[in-house]
Amino acid sequence: MAAHEGYLAGVEQWRVLQVAWAEADGEASRLEEMQKTVLAELTNQFRDGGESVAGAESKARASKHYIDHIRRMVEARTKANIARAAADAKKMAYEAWRTDSATKRAEAQLVR
Repeated sequence: MAAHEGYLAGVEQWRVLQVAWAEADGEASRLEEMQKTVLAELTNQFRDGGESVAGAESKARASKHYIDHIRRMVEARTKANIARAAADAKKMAYEAWRTDSATKRAEAQLVR
């Protein structure tokens, strides 16, 4: 019974880590999708000042708002990657436990 409880606890821990990864990945994807929109909005703001498209885009890319967006985007993707690594590590630990359990069962059959 204890092995079954350990199995269920491991699966639940893996599920929680997978959910954390999915949420972090969703946030990173949202920020990545918004990158072009943020750039376009900033470019339009600079165009209102009479800038050429190239000049306005250059100023937009150099703006604090755009740089902050890129920084948040990269940080979010990094967080998602770390969450994914944690979930993968938990799954690997479970698979190793499962293999070890199967080996012990097979060894017990040989002893009989």
